[in-house]
Amino acid sequence: MKKLVIALTTLWSVNAIAQNKANDGDWKLNYVVLKGTPQADIMIRGGDIDNLSFGWEEKFDPFSGKSTPPHGYPWTPDTAFKGTDMIMLPSSMGKKDAACGGDGYSGQYESNMSQFKASVLPIHLPLQIPQDFTIQSAILQLFADDFQSPVFCSSFQVTLNGKRAPFMENALNKLNQTGPIGKLLTFEIPAEFLPLLKEKELVILIDDPQTSAADGFAIDFIKLLINPKPGAITRNSIEITVNDEATGLGIAEAIVELPNGTIYKTDKNGKLMLKDLPNGHHPLKITHCNYQDLFAGVDAEEGKKTQDPFVMSPKQ
Repeated sequence: MKKLVIALTTLWSVNAIAQNKANDGDWKLNYVVLKGTPQADIMIRGGDIDNLSFGWEEKFDPFSGKSTPPHGYPWTPDTAFKGTDMIMLPSSMGKKDAACGGDGYSGQYESNMSQFKASVLPIHLPLQIPQDFTIQSAILQLFADDFQSPVFCSSFQVTLNGKRAPFMENALNKLNQTGPIGKLLTFEIPAEFLPLLKEKELVILIDDPQTSAADGFAIDFIKLLINPKPGAITRNSIEITVNDEATGLGIAEAIVELPNGTIYKTDKNGKLMLKDLPNGHHPLKITHCNYQDLFAGVDAEEGKKTQDPFVMSPKQ
């Protein structure tokens, strides 16, 4: 198994952003339930908001959708809220040689066993929602760190209370968080999953049980918004371009599909505006009758208005 081990040291500045907010509660707390926040009828958060104990750079807002600068590893796990603030390794890792090498998280395993889990830990988020409470919609956010499926050939699966959640898998498997770096992901929970929120807890399991890829990862915190209010989360619109690989020209009428089923079509210059995306990473499926399907991703971030062009290869 190829092992890539890089030790990085980062000096973090004191974050000037207030860290006790009406939307999130005290960032230092590992479990918070708030009712009637500016964002939602109920907010439930698991894990402290501290960038895996490294802290945040000056004025960095973890809810902006931007990626953190690279940070060091390994670190001493914070077990106050299990499944967060610790390096976790896929359960299939090591069962056979990893086809695409391995990252620094997994490469440190043998010499730092106390820092790691041989397998992933599920995240148990207590819900405490009254049975007579009406759930109309929900948003799940998580701060993900060092997922690198495009590089290390991993294929993560996500279950919510044992039910596969492909709407989350699509995003995680498009992340390339070399560094390692972290980023907020925002998921609008489909209607068929909402009954799970009436159970005693929401159990989130992220794992790659099949590929043997050496792709370690970490989660800083998770945040559940139940009945989010209009404008509850920061959204951004971003212009993308789809180009022909050979000519570099824009491809007209390319179809761009988001995980929630929203479909766009490029104009005559291969451009389109993706509107009102929640800040964070979003996988895209781009198709055209004359080109090979393209699976890519776009990062919605505060202040970001355009994305590097996507390139499609003509069908043979």
